[in-house]
Amino acid sequence: MTTTYGTAPDAEVPGDREDDDLDQSLRNIEQAVRTAQRAFDEIGRCNRLLDHAQESGDETIRELDVLLRGREHAAVPALLDRLDALAAEVARSEADRTVVRRVLFGEDDNDEPADTHGTWTVPRLTADDLPRIPTVHDVEDPGDSTLEDMWERDQALASRQHEARRERNRIAADHLRTVSARAVDSFGTPSATAALLAETRQAYALWASCVR
Repeated sequence: MTTTYGTAPDAEVPGDREDDDLDQSLRNIEQAVRTAQRAFDEIGRCNRLLDHAQESGDETIRELDVLLRGREHAAVPALLDRLDALAAEVARSEADRTVVRRVLFGEDDNDEPADTHGTWTVPRLTADDLPRIPTVHDVEDPGDSTLEDMWERDQALASRQHEARRERNRIAADHLRTVSARAVDSFGTPSATAALLAETRQAYALWASCVR
């Protein structure tokens, strides 16, 4: 039995309920802060990985340039494999970044960064774009000629063929270098990187055919 001024033994005290609500709110805020901190830490990790990958990629491009100048075609595929591995690591990290940004800022899959795939054009080059190597059919035959004339025509043709092959090699090497460097620069946009790296394989095959 209670008096007018008393309370039942199991009745809630309003002050206690307010304290519980406040404690819960503080715990929720603390949890939200920890979640946000972990998210920002993850973004920091992604940034560091991207920076490291681009530094490694730049070093790979410098190595590639040496091989191109030395016409060492057999060693190039290993460098392209290295770029593929770096790009794959970045792609996984950027997928993590997308999830984290969705948690922090409510961005969804349809939200595209300013630097989208369309920004990264993929230059193309085929054998048809290279200078043609002249043949004997391109040499005018004046008819009667001496052996010396024939020898001079052969020498002139050989010189033109040499220049054409050198120019083909230069153009193909420049294309491979350009596409590879652009792929490294695009690491933060994995869809663009994939398209550029696919072109590096085509570019390598074309360049290798010029130097073999």
